Amino acid sequence: MAASTNLSASGSGSPIPESIAQQLINTYMTEEGWAPDKTRAIWFSPADLANIQGLINAAGGDGVRIYFGKYPSDLDIPGTPDPAYKGKVTVVFIPTLAAPNGSHQDLFPALPQAGSTDDGDQGYNHGELCPPNCTPPSPTT
Repeated sequence: MAASTNLSASGSGSPIPESIAQQLINTYMTEEGWAPDKTRAIWFSPADLANIQGLINAAGGDGVRIYFGKYPSDLDIPGTPDPAYKGKVTVVFIPTLAAPNGSHQDLFPALPQAGSTDDGDQGYNHGELCPPNCTPPSPTT
């Protein structure tokens, strides 16, 4: 079966060819810049992906929204696997729930809301950041 090259916002992902993956990465690198200490990628194991799927299932969710986040430079976040992550960009997975209008609503708001007191494990973080835990790929030309 050939990989789909459809990049439309159809509401579901699809496999893409290596050439398009490289083009997307190169465009981000060119337009956003890749300073030597800037996060380029985040690695998750199959067990991490299963845990993310478990969060979605436990919430009765219909998918996951991935937010960009950043570790504070001056504060320790409990459970952070590497002190070198301070000041680095990360991703946070938030399960979504189907809304009556067909949209996908975050299980909880990404930004704190007044009166919110639930602090259960409903998001997912702590992938392995690159750098420091990798040999960053060279940009393709």
